[in-house]
Amino acid sequence: MKQNMHIVILTAGYGNGHIQVARTLKQSLTLSGACTVRVIDLYREAHPGMNSVSRQLYLYSPWFSAYGLDYYGWSYYATRDLQQTSALAKWGNQLGMKKLVNLLQKQRPDAIISTFPFGGITDQLRKHGIRVPVFTVVTDFSLHNRWLFTRPDRYFVATADLKREMIERGVPAESIVVSGIPVREPFYELTRSMSPQPLRSAGGSRSVLVMMGAHIPLPDIQLITAKLLALPDVQVDIVCGGNDKLRRRLERRFAGHERLRLFGYVEAIHDRMRQASCIVTKAGGITLSEAIQIRTPIVVYKPFSGQERENAKYLERKGAAVVASSPRALTEQVHELLDSEVRRARMLQQYDELAAGCATETIVRDVLRLAGRLPALADGH
Repeated sequence: MKQNMHIVILTAGYGNGHIQVARTLKQSLTLSGACTVRVIDLYREAHPGMNSVSRQLYLYSPWFSAYGLDYYGWSYYATRDLQQTSALAKWGNQLGMKKLVNLLQKQRPDAIISTFPFGGITDQLRKHGIRVPVFTVVTDFSLHNRWLFTRPDRYFVATADLKREMIERGVPAESIVVSGIPVREPFYELTRSMSPQPLRSAGGSRSVLVMMGAHIPLPDIQLITAKLLALPDVQVDIVCGGNDKLRRRLERRFAGHERLRLFGYVEAIHDRMRQASCIVTKAGGITLSEAIQIRTPIVVYKPFSGQERENAKYLERKGAAVVASSPRALTEQVHELLDSEVRRARMLQQYDELAAGCATETIVRDVLRLAGRLPALADGH
């Protein structure tokens, strides 16, 4: 294998998952000692003004959706089956590509990894005579056609179901690896150290961990908190992240409640998730993968339109999560998970099937193997 390789990871700041996967892969690749890695937020570098506006529209789309203006959900579903030959796809595939080609011609990387569906990367590389292996890491359990526009040397996907769907859409089976979605190393460490027993007993310390989104909190959080605290003998832990305003509001509303603990940003979130009897969360692909990896039952509350709703629907069909659309339904689902060992056992069995192993190790090993045997750039570039 070629030593001292240089690898570029392309990502985008639309949601926290794409960037988190990029950072996880960078850390593992760097620790391998075989390469240097640069993570590039392509849209931010290529189109900073447009990126800033569109990113804000994305981040606050749940607020607008609550008032009936679900522009993100509409755009997601309207373009989910978009064909690469369409005018809209051709326009989208050009975004950031001039900047990308300039960067590649200067940096001469040995491989490109994408954690975001930019589209059209391989076409642009061929057009400019650049020969470099390209890898795409799909960061959701659902498929949008934009993931298919690049045609990389390897796709890394979450599930065998997703692989079958991609094959049905014309992707060669040999270019798809079912790796799972990469999560941070502590989640794999917890899995390796866990007992092989299929069911964890909550015992006398039943607890519910409520996890806010990175930017937008879960809807109805005060009502959810009140209803969860009404369950007998249940500890409620809420991670507010960087939302200090929300944390202070909850502190005032539930002052002195002995079964409620409020946290800001938690560095070792894997420990909190592992100790919980179940988690209440949004349906980002990374958070769901983390819970699956350490086998903590999942309750999704009011998933946002688009890939999060599709992620939730997929896991619900598999019996790997429950989805609630109201505070009352949420409380009922949590109560059943806490009280029914049979229900928990069935869910944890699905996690055993969905956890594909250490996704990060699989991806890093494949990237280093393929990148080490291919030239970085064509002659003259």
